[in-house]
Amino acid sequence: MKENMFLKKIKYFFKSNAYALSVTACVILAITMISLTVANYMDTQDRIYEVIDVFVPAEEEALPTAADDTIIFELPVSDGKVLKEYAEDHLLEDKTTGYWQTHQAIDFSAQAGAKVVAVFDGTVENVEESMMDGMVITISHGGELKSVYKCLGNDVYVKKGDKVVKGQEIGVVASNLSEKADGYHLHFELYSENKLVDPTPYFAELGK
Repeated sequence: MKENMFLKKIKYFFKSNAYALSVTACVILAITMISLTVANYMDTQDRIYEVIDVFVPAEEEALPTAADDTIIFELPVSDGKVLKEYAEDHLLEDKTTGYWQTHQAIDFSAQAGAKVVAVFDGTVENVEESMMDGMVITISHGGELKSVYKCLGNDVYVKKGDKVVKGQEIGVVASNLSEKADGYHLHFELYSENKLVDPTPYFAELGK
């Protein structure tokens, strides 16, 4: 009997307060959903920031260039007068052949027998004789930088494998067939990563 009365009271309570209980339940459910949504949003933002931190690369440091004065060449011949400048993007007349063509080197005028020096410290990579260019010396300066000296005579003072220093005499100027009409001169080339490049910025005296 007492149990039946207790159940009746519970039923009466829920019946008389059904609306209030429904509203309360909806509010609790709404608060729960909002809390879960906010928590999920914050977690998502944290993950986005983590991804950004991982994948945004740091700024790359600029690679050193000749303009940074990291390497300054000495002129390979004493007077350093340029007979023909470096010309990759325009044509120059080749007096020997009569053709207009690019000139990826610097020709320095000089007297026959004028001494030629290494423009920078390095190791002699090769010494060879060319029918068109006379004796040719190649010096490696490290970092894929190589200087090439053409139109030299037989008097060569270095051999393959020799260590040389900036300003050290390596040979003398002589005649050549490839640019014979230009007279006695040194044909100077510069390679960076096995590609011909303009040597001009490396010479403080020449500027650009």
